[in-house]
Amino acid sequence: MKPEFVVAIDGPAGAGKSTAAQGVAAALEGFRYLDTGAMYRAVTAYLLRFDKKDASENEMAEAAEGLELRAGKHFVHGVDVSDALRTPGVDAEVSRVSALPRVRRVIQGKQREQRGRIVVEGRDIGSVVFPNAAVKVFLTAQLSERARRRHRQDPVQSPDEVQASIARRDAIDSSRADSPLIVPEGAHEIDTTELSIEEMVERIVSLVQAADA
Repeated sequence: MKPEFVVAIDGPAGAGKSTAAQGVAAALEGFRYLDTGAMYRAVTAYLLRFDKKDASENEMAEAAEGLELRAGKHFVHGVDVSDALRTPGVDAEVSRVSALPRVRRVIQGKQREQRGRIVVEGRDIGSVVFPNAAVKVFLTAQLSERARRRHRQDPVQSPDEVQASIARRDAIDSSRADSPLIVPEGAHEIDTTELSIEEMVERIVSLVQAADA
């Protein structure tokens, strides 16, 4: 058993990254789960709470410097923003905040500080944050299916609104100049459109077990 082992799971919104990563971490002894998207969401939630969504890039990076993970909760400069991570307001702004290079540098540094056997999911994990990850996976799914999943999680918006929001997020994440969403070199691509949660987890666990033998 290797003491340092990174499983990098990337993909667009609604592809099943969080669900799969949590399931994989739970299924494998000694692994823990790191949701990198939640780190950007925490910074965004903090900015919105204090009406700073139009802050400068430097001010947003300063907010990111104050991010701390404590026992599964997200604090920014001492403010617990955990309950606001998945709100529509954060959904609408997080792509813009996370696209800023200075914000990304700060958050990526905090991600690289994580040690041990970890399952990490996001949009630039295997390509930028952990390019030497032991196992890289890129999950995808049809847009309509991704929208259906997100709407089931949060039915406040209509299905059409959810799909439009995801399409906008895809465009921003894939076209940004800094750390765009791409299939990392050496990643195993898995289309989850027709897969159950159990099947997604099983496929990734098999890849990890083969690499960790």
